[in-house]
Amino acid sequence: MKNRPTAMACALLGIVLAAVGLFLKPARVVVGDRSTVVVFRRFQEGSIHFVNSVTHKPVTIRFRVRSVFSDFSMETDEETETYYTSGTYAIDPVLSRQTSSTLKLCSMQGIVLSVGDDRWEIQDGCLEVTLLWTF
Repeated sequence: MKNRPTAMACALLGIVLAAVGLFLKPARVVVGDRSTVVVFRRFQEGSIHFVNSVTHKPVTIRFRVRSVFSDFSMETDEETETYYTSGTYAIDPVLSRQTSSTLKLCSMQGIVLSVGDDRWEIQDGCLEVTLLWTF
């Protein structure tokens, strides 16, 4: 006689998978022709750091990992913010409403993406991070 999972075992497995899905966020990271899978924690903070090629000033974009990447904000000088917005609006209120399941970053001069303890540096190339579970 074959052992079949009981309804209780199936329910417990479902609860465990849901809990893991609520707290862990697997992501596919593609750098050039290499692809890897990493696991982020929900609510983990991340940042994108680069130097603006026009103003030559540093820019840091901060975000959180939730069901998607969200809670974006930008730290830079006034001249660089004006470059991005033409001086017509404050950038943080607009960025804070943005969400995405994918971050695609390309740079010729260099860009650094950090999420928790994970860090990727790109120069003259692209990096794409896609959250695999977005619920």
